[in-house]
Amino acid sequence: MEEEQKGSIWHKIMPNHKYRIWRKDFNGKTFYNIIVSQKEYDNTESKYYVPVSFKKGIEVDNETDIIILKAIENLRSNSNVEDKKKPYCPIFSYMITEFEIIEREEQKQNQAYQKYQETLNENEMEDKEVVIPDNALPF
Repeated sequence: MEEEQKGSIWHKIMPNHKYRIWRKDFNGKTFYNIIVSQKEYDNTESKYYVPVSFKKGIEVDNETDIIILKAIENLRSNSNVEDKKKPYCPIFSYMITEFEIIEREEQKQNQAYQKYQETLNENEMEDKEVVIPDNALPF
């Protein structure tokens, strides 16, 4: 008789894959998370937020897409433990040491649109007369 396998396959950060950073500012501190997927033995997939941190002095905007080149697994203790019998409740996170920021297509389109608007505004400010040749008109 075959026994069913229960449990899960643990998630991991894959190098050179794209991840989106979710940023939250709370009480003067900045917290970052990424979404990782976990594949179960029955081939279902679950997604979880995993806390990440960056080197000191590096700030990343909310919903920024990055490629993680190097990361270190990090454990820190939870200082808000209510049960004194369990003084060690570590919080697992990743320390991202090297990454590349990827511009999303939406950001590129917004930047192109802003440039277009700026050129229109510059033309209006200069009060240039627009001349349309007769062969450009459809009628």
